[in-house]
Amino acid sequence: MALSDSLLLRCMDGTVRDLAALRGTYRLIDKTTRAIEMVGRMLEKGGVGKAVFYLDSPVSNSGRLKERIGALLGEYPFDLQFELIHNVDAVLETLENVITSDAIILDKCGSWFNLCSRIIAEEIGEYPFADFAVPEE
Repeated sequence: MALSDSLLLRCMDGTVRDLAALRGTYRLIDKTTRAIEMVGRMLEKGGVGKAVFYLDSPVSNSGRLKERIGALLGEYPFDLQFELIHNVDAVLETLENVITSDAIILDKCGSWFNLCSRIIAEEIGEYPFADFAVPEE
């Protein structure tokens, strides 16, 4: 959403969230390629050895998104894997090193990384957030 100049919230937990509701549908837009490329650069910069993308199979276009991610990130120096499953949230809640801003998953998973905030800071720069973050002491 940052690439579309949409309203973004910097939340109390430091994550970035938007107000867009995704309920069973997704469509690839002109910003999709740029967003995937930013993710790839950040994963490479972080020295990631393996990236597993969990995509909700009931969400329309998840297969096309998988193909686009694979095509764009296939040459990066990390192992790239995909899981198209019915209930991604239930799986993410049990994992370590999860990348999401979903508060329910963040509360349950073993550990997480705030990739979206990092990408905005390093790839986009200043952004006019509605800022609800708790200042670091």
